[in-house]
Amino acid sequence: MVDIDLIVKQLRDNGHTVQDVHAVPSNAGDYEFVIDGEACNLEDARLVLERDAAK
Repeated sequence: MVDIDLIVKQLRDNGHTVQDVHAVPSNAGDYEFVIDGEACNLEDARLVLERDAAK
């Protein structure tokens, strides 16, 4: 199970603006995030966190 709240907290702690998180019903278990004004899926959100960790 993915802890969406933890991902949002980490993104915000890293200085990103997370405006909305939506479950996508047509893709059960998938989410859409709006990070720094850009629509991202769960994999994109993870990539943002990985890039932040590499800094």
